[in-house]
Amino acid sequence: MRTRFTFLALALLLGAAACAADPGGSGSPASPDDSGSGGPSPSSSAAGAAGTWGNPENTREPSLELHEDGRLTGTDGCNRLMGQWVLEEGKVIFKEVAMTMMACPDVDQWLASAVSAVPAADTLLVYDGAGNEIGTLTR
Repeated sequence: MRTRFTFLALALLLGAAACAADPGGSGSPASPDDSGSGGPSPSSSAAGAAGTWGNPENTREPSLELHEDGRLTGTDGCNRLMGQWVLEEGKVIFKEVAMTMMACPDVDQWLASAVSAVPAADTLLVYDGAGNEIGTLTR
């Protein structure tokens, strides 16, 4: 019995460590640019993308929070979203996004199709997997 408990505890610990690891090996969006490319560093661009988009106080409308540490949380106006984000060449890429699956007949759940976004001043332009703009969120 003790061996089974030790094995279970080890499996849970390893699972938690894997969840905390950087999924793509690309560093967090707030990490400095070591590439020497001469372009804007991800840290300054990530600071422009990080933050609250939409109004999270209104749970019937879509909103996203892009946390400085690369996490994302939000809602599509019905379901809760959570996952990761990275900044690549000025574009926010959503990764490992999970969401609840409640049925909400009167809510346009366009944010569930989001794959990427581009911050432009105080607007986040959101795109699906085909590159079509599917919506916008404001700061």
